[in-house]
Amino acid sequence: MKRSNRLILLIGIFLAAVAFVGVVLLLGQGSGGGGDGAQVDVNVSTIVVAASDIPLGTKLDESMVTTQEVKVADKPAGAFTLTNEVVGRTVTTDLTKGQLIDATAFAVTTVNPDVARLLDPGKRAIAVQVDQVSGVGTLIKPGDRVDVVLALTEGDNKNPIIVEGAPTREGQPLTTVRNFNTVDPLLNNTTVKVLVENLRVVGTLLPPVEAAPGTQNNQGSTSTTPSLNGQSQLVLLEVTPQQAEIIRFTQLDGNLSLVLRAPADAEAAPVKTTGITVRELVDQYGVLPPKIILTQQP
Repeated sequence: MKRSNRLILLIGIFLAAVAFVGVVLLLGQGSGGGGDGAQVDVNVSTIVVAASDIPLGTKLDESMVTTQEVKVADKPAGAFTLTNEVVGRTVTTDLTKGQLIDATAFAVTTVNPDVARLLDPGKRAIAVQVDQVSGVGTLIKPGDRVDVVLALTEGDNKNPIIVEGAPTREGQPLTTVRNFNTVDPLLNNTTVKVLVENLRVVGTLLPPVEAAPGTQNNQGSTSTTPSLNGQSQLVLLEVTPQQAEIIRFTQLDGNLSLVLRAPADAEAAPVKTTGITVRELVDQYGVLPPKIILTQQP
């Protein structure tokens, strides 16, 4: 009996030792760095970068962005951490593969100082100044597509309506001279036409917002209260040399407006328009022509 009890006691001690070793091993696996229970390194963060070259005006999707690991101490200020923070947004500058994507990739308040780098080969940049009415509320931003519309008005005295009169014989020897006369100035000679279509915006600049009178900020200086009255915007357009000539000429002799296009129109074909005068409005759109009203003077 004593030998039997001793054997049972030894078996019990052996099983207890095995159980202890098993518990130690399980605890070691639970606190280790491998498997699904791996510890997160608090000294490492992620930043969002471009997965490929991305041109100005592109709406980002998941395939265009990725993340890279960096030390927390080396993480750039303003860097995005998750890709879903930038997906769906439109970049307002060119991005190269691996380039950090931060708030400057979507900036719309200042002109990129390196505008020339944004231009396609053979293209130029020209500035057009617009206001709330002629510039879509000054909401145009880099990457947008616009059309340029010209308006010549009778008040400019640069679009006279003339007719050819009878020729005369003048000079020695006699030479036939063609004579032209300005038509009755009461006629409306205003004309509007889309001149250039589908231009890419490569930069915009808004002037400093004027302060509201009598208001001051915490530092004692005058605060800035946004106002739409008279606010203008400078828009830089990517053009060909011929388009630059057209726009510059019409800046001198007419009034220009910019019409905002849909992003999907980047490859759209030009649309032929008639241009608009009073005659077009009357003949094509049923507008009643103005008539002179005669009254008897007392």
